[in-house]
Amino acid sequence: MRALLTNELYKLFKKPRTYISPVVIVVIIILINLGMFLEGGQILDFLLATLREQFFLEGNLINGYLITFLSLSTLWVHIPILVVIVTADLMSSEFESGAIRMLLTRPIKRSALMSAKMLTALIYVTLFMLFIGALSYGIATLIFGKGDIIVLYEGIQIITSAQFVPRFLLTLAYSTFGMMAFAAMSIYISTATKNSLAAILVSLGVLIISTLLQTFSLGIFESWKPFLFTYHMSQWQLFFYTDIPWMEILVSTVFLAAFTAVFVGLSYRKFNRLNITE
Repeated sequence: MRALLTNELYKLFKKPRTYISPVVIVVIIILINLGMFLEGGQILDFLLATLREQFFLEGNLINGYLITFLSLSTLWVHIPILVVIVTADLMSSEFESGAIRMLLTRPIKRSALMSAKMLTALIYVTLFMLFIGALSYGIATLIFGKGDIIVLYEGIQIITSAQFVPRFLLTLAYSTFGMMAFAAMSIYISTATKNSLAAILVSLGVLIISTLLQTFSLGIFESWKPFLFTYHMSQWQLFFYTDIPWMEILVSTVFLAAFTAVFVGLSYRKFNRLNITE
């Protein structure tokens, strides 16, 4: 198993496409910080104009913690797209290259090979999320320093400087869990389609449809939200409520765990039944 995992990781980090997503993240985060450095004051004044009429606000409102939070808010829709570029290729690339036939003729259990693929996806997603967290936090705090933040979610949420880092780490952990759920789905689609482009497009199609249903205005499809995986992935925002709604987070965590388990199980089932002559 260790040899399989080592081989899968070697193949993953040897591919140029593995590094596309981190490069894109670097560019986006730099642009966010540059934009806030140049125009942040005007943007914040516009957003907080109503609050300033009712409350007295003082201190360093444009700080690294706020920019880090804004980076996460901007990126959470895009991160699954960048993840699927890699994870949807894990199985399909083996079919396209014909390597899967050679692998399956060797004395290797199919379940062991699929486990190596799943662990490779988990390692990549975890490293990718840690990279995003370290980069967004590091650049923002280096340029803008630290401070309390105001979050406008269902009212006014105040997160103190002392509270931010623990909540940020919880957000990263939860987001990684959510991205792994999406990765598991993309691996199943990759195994079923046996084509990287088709797997990526189908995964993105499911993501787009789920996101549209989740964000549809006028309350349409409101009752569908608890059944949409994108809704539960976006629940990382709850960690930035003044009083964290732990029960809602627990429900979403259970949903994502079940979602992951279903697609992991389907992936094993599909791969174990695969006809080597196909």
